[in-house]
Amino acid sequence: MTLMECLVAMVVLTISAAIMASSVQAGLAAQEDALAMTLAGTAAESRISDYLARSYETIAAADVVEAIGTMTSSGGDPFSGSYARLGRHTQVTLANLTVPDFPGLLIHGYLIDVTVFDTWAGAQRKLVSLQRFRPRTIEESEPTP
Repeated sequence: MTLMECLVAMVVLTISAAIMASSVQAGLAAQEDALAMTLAGTAAESRISDYLARSYETIAAADVVEAIGTMTSSGGDPFSGSYARLGRHTQVTLANLTVPDFPGLLIHGYLIDVTVFDTWAGAQRKLVSLQRFRPRTIEESEPTP
């Protein structure tokens, strides 16, 4: 091999190694983001299921922000360390649901909106946002004897 061929081979090898290293780095970043979104989905579903399990009379309109690292379960226990980089915003509002196929039919209930966030590059980043409607059921509407 001539000196020129060796130099060309070294340049090609260096470029190939740089491309592979950046691909690995991008894959690791994507894996970290996927884990954060999975944890955020679990935290949001946890809060939604907590509200859906309550009786209608115990639900109240609320606007609660749990700062990053302060999320707790419905029992008041803190989440594991994996959730320490996440925060959660819960909004519960009185709402009426309209049913498209039945004009004029309104279902009274609560709209539960949960957003889980973290910080990335110094700014707050929304990872997951879930909404559920908790209607007042017929049993809950009937007066108790």
